[in-house]
Amino acid sequence: MAAKGAHITQNIEARPSIFEVVAADSLNATFYPALKRVANFLASIKPVAFGPLLRYYDEVFLVFNWAVQSYYLRYKGGSLSEVFYGLTRTSLRTNRFDQNGQRWSLALLVVAPYLYRKLEAKITQWKEDYENGRVISPEKVRLTQIVPYLKACFECVRLVHYVSYLAGAVPTHSPVLRALNLSLTYQQEEEQSWTFQELLSGRVEPAKLLSSALLRSLELSAFFLQFIEWWQNEANMGDLAKLPTPDAPPGDLNGEKYRGKCPLCLQRWEIATAVSVSGYVYCYRCIVAHLQKESKCPVTGYPASIGDLIRVFEGDDD
Repeated sequence: MAAKGAHITQNIEARPSIFEVVAADSLNATFYPALKRVANFLASIKPVAFGPLLRYYDEVFLVFNWAVQSYYLRYKGGSLSEVFYGLTRTSLRTNRFDQNGQRWSLALLVVAPYLYRKLEAKITQWKEDYENGRVISPEKVRLTQIVPYLKACFECVRLVHYVSYLAGAVPTHSPVLRALNLSLTYQQEEEQSWTFQELLSGRVEPAKLLSSALLRSLELSAFFLQFIEWWQNEANMGDLAKLPTPDAPPGDLNGEKYRGKCPLCLQRWEIATAVSVSGYVYCYRCIVAHLQKESKCPVTGYPASIGDLIRVFEGDDD
């Protein structure tokens, strides 16, 4: 009994290492791109069924992330990534994680990244419009120039906090947590809510068993998402070339209908450009103008963007 008490006391007093807190931050940043790759894969095999999932991915992820993080903040005392590494949030003043801290943590964990991604998408669009000669307001031009510097300043502040936390000069590693007057500490050990003997004898409530299984599956999914992120890393893409090349898909009626001409202007291609998600070839200006209005292939309706365009070089090209 004394050994257990000493173990818990040691965990409460000890601060998490810089490796643990950075790993928790990295895991939290992995959820969005890793799940988006899953959505991209689903949309590529079932465009009609999963196309809306990819089109409204930011909103779907917002709802999903809100539900998961709100549960973990309320009942586990930290975000999913922090709980995965055995960490919990606590107030620097009261040594407890109250409802006010939970609400602000949820807003900065879920809502703030969503709004920033929307702002970043708008800034990218305004920058492309400005570079293509379109007229945009001076305020938007100024915003496209300022935001990258603000982001760089925030990264510098975060790096300073990392170094200061490593040196023991500050109580928390993150400027966001410091603004909320919170820090990370180790979770206290929780006694097992049920045993296998109780499970086999039928004395465990199904709701409790289901809840425990769902939580464990979420935490194991965090590791699976990290694996997806590693697998899709550009440094490992060369290994995929060793896989056998599948047969080309069969042609369709539209392929014969638009043979040798652009499906939009119905003329011979000028600067032939293919949409990688569908394979159809268009004039460069035709398909760029279309994708700036609608983010999908005009023929197949598959989700597409300007980044999915590939130049096609014909035999008479210089």
